[in-house]
Amino acid sequence: MPQTTRSDLPPLPGPQAALFLDFDGTLIEIAPRPDAVVVPPELPALLARLSAGLGGAVAIVTGRGLDVARQLTGAPPVGFACEHGTVIDASGIGAAIPPLPEPAGPPDEWREAAAAFVAARPGMLLEHKNFGFVLHFRAVPERGEEAQAFLLRLAEGTHFQVIPAHAAFELRPRGSDKGVATDWLMRHPPFAGRIPVFIGDDVTDEDGMRAARAHGGEGYRVPERFPAGPADVLEWLTRLAESLPAPRVQGAA
Repeated sequence: MPQTTRSDLPPLPGPQAALFLDFDGTLIEIAPRPDAVVVPPELPALLARLSAGLGGAVAIVTGRGLDVARQLTGAPPVGFACEHGTVIDASGIGAAIPPLPEPAGPPDEWREAAAAFVAARPGMLLEHKNFGFVLHFRAVPERGEEAQAFLLRLAEGTHFQVIPAHAAFELRPRGSDKGVATDWLMRHPPFAGRIPVFIGDDVTDEDGMRAARAHGGEGYRVPERFPAGPADVLEWLTRLAESLPAPRVQGAA
């Protein structure tokens, strides 16, 4: 039987779970700028404990780029599905998971046009990724519709799409999302055959939640299931780590 934490939090899964965790807004609080986030000091060790207790079946599924995600998390022994699943990296858990087919990134002239667009609008930020880019307007919310319209004009008739995020709009390739990444990871060890649990806070996480449910698991959204946001998620994950059996030491009797 699954164990419970507080009555207002989801039940703890068992040792056959596989965890798929969004990053910003789920494991850490949203910041005014993407480069201003504060990572809880206990997070890297907690992720490592969960990975050990779940046989490596833990993945960070994030819109961040791989290098940034690894740096922010302290590169724990977990899998990474970055840029909304476009980039898969399981080297940290020693898993032979093949990469997803790599899409074409936006042309240089799009990036140059985006840079000029942002430069003319103080307060707006441009975040580059390998396969797309993001226009952040948290400091100038009145620019949101303008940012969306700009990206939609670029994406029209192409293989790119425009996705809403927290006070931002992102241009990224079609056919790559957190659901595709979750489904892909669930087809390979150490995730295959486990019961997936996806936790996220944004509209882009709903694809991952649907994929987890399709594999017989659960999808939980912050703050609906975690009222205090990342603080509740970290408490829940800590209790989960404590509930898991200690990994066997190789060579132990």
